Amino acid sequence: MTMQILTRRTSRANHRVSSKLPSLLPKRIELRVPMCCECCEENVRQELTLLEGVKEISIYLNAQKVVVSSHYAEKLEPCVVLNAVKKVKHMAELWRSK
Repeated sequence: MTMQILTRRTSRANHRVSSKLPSLLPKRIELRVPMCCECCEENVRQELTLLEGVKEISIYLNAQKVVVSSHYAEKLEPCVVLNAVKKVKHMAELWRSK
C-alpha cells in the first residue's frame, strides 16, 4: 500500500482543478411551453436548432416541457432560449420547480 503525502502546493493544485469542474458541466435550461400537437413541437424544435451552442433538445409534449442542453464551452443564456421559443409560442416561460 502506497501513501501519498500532500504538500501545500499539491493540495492547492488539486483545489484549482476541482474548482473548474462545475463550469465544465453542460448547462440545462427548462421551459414551460404550451403545445397541443406534434406540429407545435416541430416548430419549437426548428426554432431552437437555429441557436448557437445548443447540444440537445428534449421536448415532452404531455408535460408541456422543453429541456435545452448546451455545449460545455458555450454560454447559452436562459433569456436567449426563452426569446427564441416565444417567436413560435408566445405563452412560453421558464420552468419553475416547486
